[in-house]
Amino acid sequence: MRQRGLFVAGVTQVGFQMLIVVRLMRLLRDLRVPGAAQVVSRLIRHNYGAEIHWNSDIAPGVCVVHGNGLVISHSSRVGPNCLLFQNVTLGESVHPSNRTVGSPTLTSDVHVMPGAVLLGPIVIGSGTKIGANAVVDSDVAPGSVVRSPMSEIAVRRVSESR
Repeated sequence: MRQRGLFVAGVTQVGFQMLIVVRLMRLLRDLRVPGAAQVVSRLIRHNYGAEIHWNSDIAPGVCVVHGNGLVISHSSRVGPNCLLFQNVTLGESVHPSNRTVGSPTLTSDVHVMPGAVLLGPIVIGSGTKIGANAVVDSDVAPGSVVRSPMSEIAVRRVSESR
């Protein structure tokens, strides 16, 4: 029964398909097949509209929801049971305080909502929730919630001639 469920997920769920291809990419890299991991990385880009580097570290149990627009840089680390939605960026940058260059590390059970951007060699603590469209460039303590700024809502004036 479980095998049938994995097969169905592999056929119907884009995020699961992407993770299968990521595992293939990492296997080819570890087997030192020249250029193969880079080619598979390009297939992910063209088939899914996502950019996942072959040297990124993605633990078992990660769930990708939708996956379009997902960007994971070469030195990013995604821990077990993390949840990544569409248009999430885990990008390389300079840490604002210690000036080191690197990419985010998500510990276990981190949820990153659509459009969030995480930059630099930061650590996101276990159980943290990163809200939609949040921009994070510093470490986040375990169990935190990071919210993006509220959008401004303005009353629209409708002319009376309508």
